[in-house]
Amino acid sequence: MPIQNGHEIEQLSILSQQLEVASQEARNHADIEEIQSLQKQLQDVQEQIQDARGKAINGSGTSTEPLFQAQQRVEECQHELKRAFINLKAQQDNTFQQE
Repeated sequence: MPIQNGHEIEQLSILSQQLEVASQEARNHADIEEIQSLQKQLQDVQEQIQDARGKAINGSGTSTEPLFQAQQRVEECQHELKRAFINLKAQQDNTFQQE
């Protein structure tokens, strides 16, 4: 079923931007639980973006460029959060080993 208007695309683009900001804040605060929560949210949004891109490609005539940008944002956030999570876990492991 094609997207009837750009509303879904706009919502996903806004959501990806909000998650980008939340990801930066979680990394800055070194909040491992928030990072894990955001990783799940980003995965869900990525699936929604891929579904929306498929609908747009299948003939709605709606530009997929905002979806492409949103997907890039989400993928970059996922990568950065994964790195932050690994670093935080390593720091925790080092702390526990030193005690």
